[in-house]
Amino acid sequence: HYRPYFRPLAAAVAGHLDDLFVEPDARGTGAVDALFDALSSIARQRGWSKIRWITADDNHRARSKYDQLAERTMWVIYDMPVSPSGS
Repeated sequence: HYRPYFRPLAAAVAGHLDDLFVEPDARGTGAVDALFDALSSIARQRGWSKIRWITADDNHRARSKYDQLAERTMWVIYDMPVSPSGS
């Protein structure tokens, strides 16, 4: 799953990769490279300035690949739960 997101300070639109899962049998076969090549092509067609995604800190195998494909950012992500009752 991927979608556009707005970057107001850069006056640009980028892509956000929400979910990426590669079946264990497909890992190490070039599947990830093919997926990111396809996503890069889509991003170019849509005029996105970059593609961003989030992964778990302990996802070491994936992160070693991501480090080859992209630049790690300085951002730390927070989630604030919102109670449906307002309390």
